[in-house]
Amino acid sequence: MDINDLIKDHSGELVMLAIGCVLMGTLLIALPQLLRANLRKHELAHAERMKSLENGLPLPAEDNRGRMAGRIALLVPMASIISAATVTSFLSVYKTENLFAVSLAIWIVAGAVSLAAITGGVALISRLDPILDEEKNEDQEDPAESSYMK
Repeated sequence: MDINDLIKDHSGELVMLAIGCVLMGTLLIALPQLLRANLRKHELAHAERMKSLENGLPLPAEDNRGRMAGRIALLVPMASIISAATVTSFLSVYKTENLFAVSLAIWIVAGAVSLAAITGGVALISRLDPILDEEKNEDQEDPAESSYMK
C-alpha cells in the first residue's frame, strides 16, 4: 500500500488526529500558564488583605457574583460552539448522508444556547449592578470626604 493511497483513504481521520494533537498540545502549554497566573493573582490579593489588616484598614469587600455571571456568559457560548464544530467535523469526516440538515440543526441549537447564555449573563449583571451600587453607597459614610472635587 502506497502512502498516497493511505492519505487518500484516511485523510479525514488523519486531519482529526492532527486537530486532536494540536488541541492537546495547546492545553498542555496554556493550562499551566493560566494556573500560575491565577495563583499569582490570589497571592497578590492575600498580600493586599494582610497589608490592610496590618495597617488597621477595613478589608475590601469581595463580591464575585458579577464576575461569575460574566464568566458564564463567556464560557457557555465558547463550549457550545466548540462542541458544534467538533460534531460537524466528525460528521464531515465520516461522510454522513444528511450532512447539511444535521449540521444546520446542530448549529441552530448551539446558537440558541449561546444566545440564551449571553442574554442571561447580561441580564444578571444588569440586575446585580444596582445592588452593588447600593452596597457601596452604604459602605461610604460621607461621600464628600471621598470626593476628588474638594
